[in-house]
Amino acid sequence: MRDFGATGDDSSDDSGAVQAAMKEAQASRAPATIYFPAGEYRVRGGVIVVDEGTPLLIRGDGAGATRISFLAGDTSSDPLVSVNAAYSAVEALRLDGGGARNGAALLALNQAYTRVDGCVLTHAPGTALAIGESGPALVHAIENVIIRDAGQYGIHVFGTVAGHAGGSTDGLWSNVDVGRSGLSGVFLESSSQNLSNVHVWQSGTDRNAGDDRHGFRVTSRSHILNGCQAETNLGDGIRFENGGGDHSVVSAGRVWQNGGSGLVGINTHFLTITGCSFTQNGRANVGDAASKSATSAAAIRNEGGGGWAITGCSAWDDEQPLKEVKSPAPTDGATIPSRGKQRTQTFAYVSTGKADDSVLTGGVCCAEDTLSGASILSESTRLRVCGTDLGADTVPQISTMATLTLPPWGSTVRLAGAGQISRIEPSYAGRVVNILLPAGATVTISAKNPALLLAADLTASGGGCITLVCSGDVWHEISRTA
Repeated sequence: MRDFGATGDDSSDDSGAVQAAMKEAQASRAPATIYFPAGEYRVRGGVIVVDEGTPLLIRGDGAGATRISFLAGDTSSDPLVSVNAAYSAVEALRLDGGGARNGAALLALNQAYTRVDGCVLTHAPGTALAIGESGPALVHAIENVIIRDAGQYGIHVFGTVAGHAGGSTDGLWSNVDVGRSGLSGVFLESSSQNLSNVHVWQSGTDRNAGDDRHGFRVTSRSHILNGCQAETNLGDGIRFENGGGDHSVVSAGRVWQNGGSGLVGINTHFLTITGCSFTQNGRANVGDAASKSATSAAAIRNEGGGGWAITGCSAWDDEQPLKEVKSPAPTDGATIPSRGKQRTQTFAYVSTGKADDSVLTGGVCCAEDTLSGASILSESTRLRVCGTDLGADTVPQISTMATLTLPPWGSTVRLAGAGQISRIEPSYAGRVVNILLPAGATVTISAKNPALLLAADLTASGGGCITLVCSGDVWHEISRTA
């Protein structure tokens, strides 16, 4: 780059020199390397463009030595670097907003088989890394990348919505850190992204971000998030919305101290969550206004979805005071409030509607480790909970009433109070439950309902137990002691 007259002195306009180097490198239509030796280069947006059909490697001497920035006061809406040729790469340098307020991206990948490695992206006027906005960046690779203080998204993978011609599936990401983005840290609109060791934190620093301030925001399906962390984001840690997250896998992750829920799925189906920890979320649910029943502060929230497999996960909160999380100057953005000696995470698992047929197994989700004092909130009779430590909720207690709806968890359920039961709402086929009858209160269970097949009516006033098995629509008596 020096051969073309670039100074790299952080004050001169190197646009002309860089443009000349780009033109010569692409003239032969053969693969070439654009080398930026150590220095601080300032250029206009739209100058560093890798044209389609000519793969280039844009390389520096390391992110601590080579920096390319927007020219101060640049008003162009074009990205600082645009990669429009397949098999191109950007590596070992830093891209910086340079104080520009043009809303442009720092780096745009618009073709397949492109790669970013060993780069740092800071102070983007708009999105730091835009993938597939104007062309499908299939099988892109993002490795060893750090992103800080983006004005909009840290990373945005465009889909085929809002007029964009993208569709950048099958991305491969590893060792990526995204911090202090104005909007959500990572926004996945295109499906089948494969993420490993991606850390997203303090997203949503723009005071005007509204509800777009999550760690991972996902509106597409079939992703793998392995070994990822979402912490201190102003919204939810991981948010699948509008059916996003279908057939996705979240494994070996840690989701903690986010303003909203740890993980949310809205109309999401067949989501697998394995070996994850959800701790101290619901940070916005603090102070005198804190609500024990706020579903928006749950560890895991399933809104209208089903078929989730949640295995080996833990969800807990304690009464540890936590300090306010502030955005540094000059952002002066939104903050996560401090909390006193109180819990904020309300439930371990929440599902809405009566059709949730998800399965929770092998986890630790104790009721006493939530603000509400309950581990699970669900109206579904098809939800299955087995082999999970629910603490005080392991043997749930419900009131005796004419139509009895059993909690979706617990092989043993305790009745409280007297009354007559004529119907028990069906559960999933094969479920066996022991119903403990209250001592000192008379309970009658009628055998006349065809959906409740008992050997005979049961009347007990001194306690006892009746064991039932569900065949899908009908409960069958196994045994009784009364």
